[in-house]
Amino acid sequence: MEKYVPHVREAAIPEDGGWAELSGEQVLILSVPEWEELVDRSAEGYRYVWMYDRKADAYIFCFRLEDGTERALAFAKDHGGLLLADERARGSFSLLVTARPLEDVKDETPMLLLQGITLKRHPKAGW
Repeated sequence: MEKYVPHVREAAIPEDGGWAELSGEQVLILSVPEWEELVDRSAEGYRYVWMYDRKADAYIFCFRLEDGTERALAFAKDHGGLLLADERARGSFSLLVTARPLEDVKDETPMLLLQGITLKRHPKAGW
């Protein structure tokens, strides 16, 4: 399988987020309101890569769905990066993205599930 090289030019900043355990798996749930058109798509066969932006002191999670749609999420150290500092981000986890505020999420709320994610920490990040 060829290496995924992202072509995205901007990253969304999650409005809210939190950790949950679903079916024995660690899941980072994120609210990204501007992704309304994305959350009901299949993530089957998606590809991802983590990048580290030294200037912004942020991890950037880039992914491409099988249909070619690319998006990125920014996790700045003192904002969304706090979620990545959690012990649950040290192993494999999933991302569950919704366009709704987290307090409004119900079972039938459209969500994009990205599974099998691991974050290899960048040595220059220090977090």
